[in-house]
Amino acid sequence: MGRFIFTIQGEGRGHLTQAISLTQIAREAGHEVVGYAVGSFQGRKIPPFFSHFIGDTPLIQYESPSINYGKGKSVQLGKTALQAFTKFGTYWKSAAQLGDFIDTLQPDGIVNFYESITGLYNLKSGAKVPCMSVGHQYLLLSEHFETIPTKALDRFLLNINTKITAIGSRKLLGLSFRTMPNDPKRNIITVPPLLRQEVKSIQPQSGERWLAYLTHYRLADEIMTWSAQNPEVQLDCFWDNPTQKSEYQYSESLTFHPIDAEKYLTKMTTCAGLISTAGFESVAEAMYLGKPVMMVPVPNHIEQMINAHDGELSGAGVQARTFDLSIFKDYLPKHESVQDTFQHWVAQANYAYQMTDLIRKPATETNVISPRNEGGLSTSW
Repeated sequence: MGRFIFTIQGEGRGHLTQAISLTQIAREAGHEVVGYAVGSFQGRKIPPFFSHFIGDTPLIQYESPSINYGKGKSVQLGKTALQAFTKFGTYWKSAAQLGDFIDTLQPDGIVNFYESITGLYNLKSGAKVPCMSVGHQYLLLSEHFETIPTKALDRFLLNINTKITAIGSRKLLGLSFRTMPNDPKRNIITVPPLLRQEVKSIQPQSGERWLAYLTHYRLADEIMTWSAQNPEVQLDCFWDNPTQKSEYQYSESLTFHPIDAEKYLTKMTTCAGLISTAGFESVAEAMYLGKPVMMVPVPNHIEQMINAHDGELSGAGVQARTFDLSIFKDYLPKHESVQDTFQHWVAQANYAYQMTDLIRKPATETNVISPRNEGGLSTSW
C-alpha cells in the first residue's frame, strides 16, 4: 500500500475534517499518512480537534492565501485577490518549505485538500510526486454543475484560485451533495462528501434546540438580535470569537460555544435543525443526520453562495441572505428529509481506490493538470 502526505487549507474546519475522514478510510485500506501540511493565515493556530487526531504524525504549518474580511462581516474581494500578488514571495517560500517536508518524508503520493501552496510546489518541482486534489470547489469546474447566474467576476476569481490549487494534480475529486456525471475532459471525478466515522456512527434524535455554526464570529450580531425578539426558541451557536475562549451565555435562550468538534456533534445529534454559513462540510453532516439546514452565506463569499444554491437544489434545506431566523421557523414544517438517499450516496465512496490508482497510474502530459493546458486544466484523462 502507499505512503501519503496530506496538504490542507486550514481556514475553517471543513478541509481539516475532510482530511481526518480520508485518513480513517486510508488506514482501513492499508495506506499510511506519513505527514500533514496545513496552510493558513499568519498566526492562525491549528484547531485542537485536528492536532489531537493526528497525534505524533509529522506536521508543518506555513502561510498561505486566505479570505480577507477587513474589519467587517463581508468578504473583501479586492483585498483577497490583491494579497496573492503582494505576498507572492511569502507563498513561494511556503512552497519551498513544503518541498523540504516532502523530500524528507518521501511519500508515494500527495492528497491535496484545496491548498494553494501545493499547486505552487507542483509548479516549482515539476509535479514529481503523484498528486490528487479533493474538494467541493473542483466540482464547480465541471460542465455538469449548475452554478448561480450572478457574480460572474467572483466566480471567475474563485475558479482561478481552484485551478491554482490543482496545478500538477493527476485527478480532481469533486465532492458533491448528490450524484452527478464525471467530467473526463477536465479530470473531474464526482464523489460523495467525506464524512468522519464519528458522524456516520451517530444515532440522531429529535430535539427542540436549534444549532448554529458561524465561520465568522461577527455575524453573530444578527442572531443575537433575532434571539432577543424570539426568546421562545432555544439556540446553541458555535463561533470563532477570539475574545470568548469559553462558553458564553448571552441570554436564557442563546448560548455561544467556542469551536469544539466533539461538542458540536453532540449538539448536532439532538438539534431540531442547523443554521450555517453554508460551509460544504457542515451542510453535508446535517444532511447525513437528517437535520434541515438554513444556509446563510457570508456576504460576498461566492463559494458559500454557490454552496447554498447547490444545497437547496439537493434538498438540504433553505437558503437566505440574512440571519432572519423567521425564514427557518416557517420552513421547518415543510422540510422533506433526503437522509436515506444521501446516506446511500455517501456509502458509494471509493476513496481508497482513488488513492491506490493515483500512485499506480503513471503521469503523462495529458493526465497532469498544468497551467499550459487551456483554462489551466487538461483536456483529457
